[in-house]
Amino acid sequence: MGDVTTYQNKVLNSSQNTDVSISSVGPASPSEWDIIWRECEYSTYFHSREWAEIWSRYSKSKMSLTPFLIMFSDGKRALLPFSCLTKEGVMPILIGTRRLYVSSPECTYGGWISTDKLYCSHARLLLNLLKRKFNNLFWRMNPYDNLALESGVRISDEGETHAINLEKGFDAIASNMSRDHRRGIKKAIQNGVSVRIASWIKDWLDYYQVYEITVRRWGNRLLGDKYSWELFYDIFRRNSPNVELWLAIYEDKVVSGELCFHSKNHFVCWHGASLEAYFNIRPRNLLLFEAIKNACEKGYFWFDFNPSAGLKGVKAFKEGFGAQAFRCPIVELRPINMRTFVIEKVEGKIGEIKKRTKLTLPTTLFKKQF
Repeated sequence: MGDVTTYQNKVLNSSQNTDVSISSVGPASPSEWDIIWRECEYSTYFHSREWAEIWSRYSKSKMSLTPFLIMFSDGKRALLPFSCLTKEGVMPILIGTRRLYVSSPECTYGGWISTDKLYCSHARLLLNLLKRKFNNLFWRMNPYDNLALESGVRISDEGETHAINLEKGFDAIASNMSRDHRRGIKKAIQNGVSVRIASWIKDWLDYYQVYEITVRRWGNRLLGDKYSWELFYDIFRRNSPNVELWLAIYEDKVVSGELCFHSKNHFVCWHGASLEAYFNIRPRNLLLFEAIKNACEKGYFWFDFNPSAGLKGVKAFKEGFGAQAFRCPIVELRPINMRTFVIEKVEGKIGEIKKRTKLTLPTTLFKKQF
């Protein structure tokens, strides 16, 4: 795993103030959220109010913004950029899970953000607050906040992302790319592929068409649900300075694209799609090459490829650009009562049965019979 201690909170030694306490917890105003997000050294776009608003709108308000501002006795403060998903039905009410707090929508990086230097004592207070007040919580940890990562919180599932530290400069990064990736970039240029950032609605429509074709190609391998055009249109219409849709063009046609977001120090590729018919001219290699170069020129510290869902080929592709793996584990807090205990046991047994069934049933049973 890579080292991310340079631009994030470091765990302090025993000289820290252990007498600190939480003096108040209350709703954060939109301006407080925006200011803390904008100035926090380790924030990502996924911690922003804008990202939460996008998913509130896309969910038709089933997910609502519920940010909290925590004030400490030493004058420091932290913000929890939470959203709350309200579940329907009787069962969530009975077991106390009707309200699910989400640290950041769509399983993206979450956790507290702050403009102050926080220490282990603050982290312990924040974790105790989460367990007490937000006992039904989903949180993918921020790979750039070492204080949270080393806080000792119980991990539900390990996860990793791949990122490039841009401090070394673009020339060093480019020279560290694999020979195959450098050949791919050269091939794309020789074939006349160009790269630019989308500037109007037709660019976004063209990209969405590439995405739809890609989804059909993935078929049952698609991870999660397909996103509708409404999501991309909402992101487009905001005209946000924190959003860039990068496009690879071949013969006046969009053949590959990458929807990217950025914060103070962090640039991330969140959503990508490419046309299979043009894989051989390597448009995505050139697109990412240009995006990395641009991120270096604009002074970002990190170029983040985002998690790879455990797909080895995807990981290898990112590592070909010189990206290193960084931890971003998942934390799930659930209310503890007899009902949730029983449900977890039943879910565990069902999972075991499914796993055994998958291992023992012959694959011919799943083939279409003629």
